[in-house]
Amino acid sequence: MIIPIWKKVGESTHLLAKKTGELASKKTNDKDDAKATHTGTLDPMAEGLVIVLTNNDRFDKEKYSDWKKTYQFEILFGIETDSLDLLGLQKNIDAMTLKNLKNLEEISQKLDTIIPNLVGKQRQQQPKFSAQRINGKSGFDLAKQQQAFEIKVNNIEIFSLKILDGYSIEIPNLKKIITNKVSLIEGDFRQNEILENWKETFSQSQNNKVLTFPIIKLEAVVSKRTYIRSLVRDISKLINLPATTFSIVRTAEGPYSKINCEA
Repeated sequence: MIIPIWKKVGESTHLLAKKTGELASKKTNDKDDAKATHTGTLDPMAEGLVIVLTNNDRFDKEKYSDWKKTYQFEILFGIETDSLDLLGLQKNIDAMTLKNLKNLEEISQKLDTIIPNLVGKQRQQQPKFSAQRINGKSGFDLAKQQQAFEIKVNNIEIFSLKILDGYSIEIPNLKKIITNKVSLIEGDFRQNEILENWKETFSQSQNNKVLTFPIIKLEAVVSKRTYIRSLVRDISKLINLPATTFSIVRTAEGPYSKINCEA
């Protein structure tokens, strides 16, 4: 069976697929439906469409994984993290960077300039913090333990990329969103250390009289193995402004979208 489901922020894609297979098996009374896989992991901080494959459809995983995926994602400018999203430790921000944060219009203009260069076939280095397995351990585990390992580089294609919206967020609202999202994460991802680090970052920002941060929302249609966090990292480098991924939503995969989801 092909079962589209909706993953919430904090849930594990692997555990969600396993649970979906078990539920499907009970409904169909076919034990082979309990054998489940999926066509692509979503980050712990991401939400959206996951395609679960059970029974004989598992053997066609490569075919279904080739479907194009659509993401809507937001970039928070002015802050960098080691995980390339909110579930990471922030790199030191100097006062000049904070004071020189560009406004939304200037950032949008810079993005308009570089977006054409990001569309097409390319090689993309995936994030250090990822679900990649290295000698039986995940990249997440090795990275948080500060162990050295080879970071994978994938052949990908970005079919389209466009700006959808932009807004500024005040620090109290930013604090609330980050605290809520991090509290939803299942497993050990340094949550306590990360939240303490965010407090220090906000304190530093307020001391430098930076009370709001710009956020730009984009939409991308991409191939398998594309990491949105890596795309955000590359955008940050191209426009020479610190940035991290604020949110990711996978809105479609192949012929499926949220309206097809069972959960």
